[in-house]
Amino acid sequence: MYKIGIAGAGAMGGRIGVSIKEAGYDVTLIDHWEAHVNRINTHGMDIKTETENYTVDIPAILAQDVATEFDLIIILTKAMQSETMLKHLLAAGCIHKDTAIMSMMNGLGHEERLSQIVPLSQIYLAVTMWTAGLRGPGQLLLEGEGTIHLQRADGEMDSHTNSILQILNKAGLNAQISDNVFEAIWSKATLNSVLNPLCTILNKTIHEFGSYPHSADMVKPIIDEIVAVAQAKGIELNSDELLQKVEAAYPKEAQGLHYPSMHQDYANGRLTEVDYLNGQIAAYGQEVNIPTPRNTMLTHLIHQLETKLE
Repeated sequence: MYKIGIAGAGAMGGRIGVSIKEAGYDVTLIDHWEAHVNRINTHGMDIKTETENYTVDIPAILAQDVATEFDLIIILTKAMQSETMLKHLLAAGCIHKDTAIMSMMNGLGHEERLSQIVPLSQIYLAVTMWTAGLRGPGQLLLEGEGTIHLQRADGEMDSHTNSILQILNKAGLNAQISDNVFEAIWSKATLNSVLNPLCTILNKTIHEFGSYPHSADMVKPIIDEIVAVAQAKGIELNSDELLQKVEAAYPKEAQGLHYPSMHQDYANGRLTEVDYLNGQIAAYGQEVNIPTPRNTMLTHLIHQLETKLE
């Protein structure tokens, strides 16, 4: 039986894991949050959608207790926890030579970091446009539709890629194989690198931020830096299209009523993923000799806010 582990069973990990479980696969949720794991194992995962409430029985285990070999591990931890999680799973004997490791996390550079732990040929990159919320331990809020684009990190095609595609689509997750997943990753990272830090620093919802008449004057220079860095790394992005994507999130009926995930992390006393967004762009900028003063400043501003959490 093909065994699947979801490493990081927060909102998105819960959504992906439950969807795959409902499609009939052998899935285990792996997480560090004891109250969450205990509730899932005692009561199942409680699901609330726009139209119904129901429960899905799905096994969950604390990361420290996991010892099962998996054929596919989907990494959905916070970016800064991913390397520790992967090292732990490797040491615990969860990864064999054919285990596919699929990163579905936000941010940039995951393939570079994870390939220090397992071979690059075992790593797959995925970008998801699904959303999910966690109402409390073992309680998921699932709304809207989404897609997943995936590709092996080294660009090669193999049977594993097709197996993963089949699993995701049997689970109704609207997946497709990309011939250049990095464009999708950078495109999503651009949206996150604009809305996440700005809404966090200004303490605004996405709609509140977009309602400022000069918001485009704030956003465009940040996007232009990212596009320049991406181009130097061989990734083609379009500034105008990216600005349109950012502005498409402003209406209340889109994402406007929400605070971005970085704002939610900060408001709940958690460190943010800024180093994997604006910070990573700034680091790449240094590598390719392209100045990124705005992304560098946004990184510093978020880190300044984080000092209040210590």
